[in-house]
Amino acid sequence: MFQQFYGFTRSPFSKDIPANDLFPADGQMELSARLDFLIRERGLGLLTGETGSGKSTAIRRFVANIDANRHSVIYLSNPLLGMRGIYRELLSALGHEPLFNCSKMVTSIRSAFNDLINSKRRIPFLILDEAHLLPSLAFEQFRLLFSTNMDSQSLGTLLLVGQPSLRHTLHLTIHEAFYQRLTTTYHLAPLDLSQTIAYIHHHIQFAGFLSGTLFTDDAISCIFDHTKGIPRLINRLCTHAMIASAIENKNLIEDSTVRKAIADLDQV
Repeated sequence: MFQQFYGFTRSPFSKDIPANDLFPADGQMELSARLDFLIRERGLGLLTGETGSGKSTAIRRFVANIDANRHSVIYLSNPLLGMRGIYRELLSALGHEPLFNCSKMVTSIRSAFNDLINSKRRIPFLILDEAHLLPSLAFEQFRLLFSTNMDSQSLGTLLLVGQPSLRHTLHLTIHEAFYQRLTTTYHLAPLDLSQTIAYIHHHIQFAGFLSGTLFTDDAISCIFDHTKGIPRLINRLCTHAMIASAIENKNLIEDSTVRKAIADLDQV
């Protein structure tokens, strides 16, 4: 209903916005530069950020723009499967029959990586999301999975993505060998106020709103104060505020409407 009320051609804060139309936040632009370096070096990378900070969105934007003829991207998002389950998913993604013996699966994965590199001229790029949920022994197993030629080369690129606790975990002494080999690390910070303003304007303009101002300055300040610049929370609050304002037949979303949306969300 609110889409028709405001003349949107699409929902402005949905998750299915095409990668190249996503808001180019400062943090995401810096992250892209670091990831460019990571895949050139075939390194081990670490990306952390608070829940809803846009980690997956940033990765989606980056992956959409890399050369698919030179890189084979594999995205896994369920570390709770344990290493056996992760190996099986990885083999399936590589087009190989999953096995039951872990050591045989490791051999098969390394062989598949070698085939990609030497026969197909494509570098494996494994992205493991929710990596803060990995078991403690997994980090060393991943290091050994990719290491080759007496640790002088890598069979691909590995990017671990997770919440800030992942960074603290990797600082533990037992993970020193892995942490020292990280090629790049990056923490994706929330948006500041100016970026939040630009983020909201970008999304409503992308959705086809061409009638001037939709959110007042006070409304956006209220949104920022409540969400602390976390994009997922901004999306949720803006959507509820637009619905509330449309129900009240208001073309301009004010801070009072945002506060009402906050109260409604707090009851969920």
